[in-house]
Amino acid sequence: MKEMIETIKALSSNIGVLYVEDNIGLSKNVETLLLRVFKSVYIAHDGEEGYAQFLKHRPKIVITDVNMPRMNGFVMAQKIKDVAPDCKIIILSAYDEKKHLYTAIKLGIFSYLHKPTKAPELINALHDAVISIHKEENSRIFLTQLQNIFNYQNNIVIMMHNNKFVLVNRRFDEFFGVESIDEFNEKYSDINELLLEHKEFLHTTPSSSWINTAVQNKGKLYHTKMQNHKGEKRHLILKLRNIPEKEDHFILSFDDVTELNLMSLFDANASRDDENAKDKIAILTLLQVVKDNSSEVKIHNFYKGLTIVNPAVITDINEESFALKTVNTQLKIVQITRYMTITSEIFPKDVVCKSVKSLDSDNQTIVIDDVSFVSRSIVDRKYTRLEPDADHGCSLYFKNIKFPGESSVMDISEVSAKLKTDALPAGIEIGTKIKVVISLKLKGRLITLSTLGSVYRIEENKRDYNIVVLYELLQKNLNDIREYLSKRQIELIREFKSVDINSQN
Repeated sequence: MKEMIETIKALSSNIGVLYVEDNIGLSKNVETLLLRVFKSVYIAHDGEEGYAQFLKHRPKIVITDVNMPRMNGFVMAQKIKDVAPDCKIIILSAYDEKKHLYTAIKLGIFSYLHKPTKAPELINALHDAVISIHKEENSRIFLTQLQNIFNYQNNIVIMMHNNKFVLVNRRFDEFFGVESIDEFNEKYSDINELLLEHKEFLHTTPSSSWINTAVQNKGKLYHTKMQNHKGEKRHLILKLRNIPEKEDHFILSFDDVTELNLMSLFDANASRDDENAKDKIAILTLLQVVKDNSSEVKIHNFYKGLTIVNPAVITDINEESFALKTVNTQLKIVQITRYMTITSEIFPKDVVCKSVKSLDSDNQTIVIDDVSFVSRSIVDRKYTRLEPDADHGCSLYFKNIKFPGESSVMDISEVSAKLKTDALPAGIEIGTKIKVVISLKLKGRLITLSTLGSVYRIEENKRDYNIVVLYELLQKNLNDIREYLSKRQIELIREFKSVDINSQN
């Protein structure tokens, strides 16, 4: 508890707290506790007074009772959320009826504590609220800084604090083949080793890490070399700048200039070594081993999310390409998607084939010349993700207002959904909470999934937007979606069998 109090004090210099309680004795006791931790504490004794105090002082945390004269805590909380959606509201109530809990969930209450609340429980809730506010502020600062970087969409952009990467952009995820900064931290334990040695390029030396060198020379441009998740050595220009509002916070921007072919001008030997180590050579070598041992590989693909896997044998290999012979089912899906993944017990990673050079249905062969390793294994896909049938409904809400235009589901699983929408309301960004309502038909009855989700990815198209939303379903909805996905798999199997390849060409 002592450590939590110290953390709250350290991070709450600009965070005010409003406490609303009609019991005068209890109000005095909690006020005394709050004044030990926060510099700005405001007190009110009913909902109307509490709302007036909130409008006057705009505290970032509100602690309130439920049953109070003039206006109850839930009504006050709704009014506060209408004007300040990010406000962290903590309910202290002697009632733990389900209807109160459901109301709290619907309102987006940050924490719900049962009265009489012990000091450690309240301190723990306040600690979590302050940490959450701090993270949200970091995100806002990060996004503001991104706007100051010219054409940042094409750069790898990182916010660093105390020599740790804390926020990154999508280009970063794509480069390292990860879906989150947490996944990156698991794969790359020491960021000092990220920059590879190359003559006249910035990298870690026995006397100094590349990070310290860049921090000591803020604003200077550096040549750097990093390896992406495909094993390719990339040439990037690094610039580091500090964030005035945050001590020990920095923005790093990496601009990929590999296509200019400048690395050999600095270190011809290293560039030649990198070229010799490309994925394609390694993959062709491994495939030759498979062929020599009369072994098989497996081809993986998806039809509207339905996994299709079949064995294949290697019939021919040369310096540029290789040929596979497989069953008609796999030929059919490859002909539709022109894409596939190959796995083998001797591959260090899965091999992705992004295009098909040629396909011969009569001889059941596929010729591939564009391959690379991928960091994420296709066989590790944890959740089934399928396109729903056309007879479904989808509505999206932000701040209790429905998205304009039409919305639909591109694919869905028990933990996420990829959604298409005609318009994106202002304020929607990565991490934004939106309400998702999806209706599906299951065995002749309509099931409705209604949940609060977090925006994980946004893709802007010419005429619409694709949004990936992560969520946690209640058990009943979870059971429904599992049953739906099981039924949908059977439907897709039948549909795939009836697909006419000629109509696809």
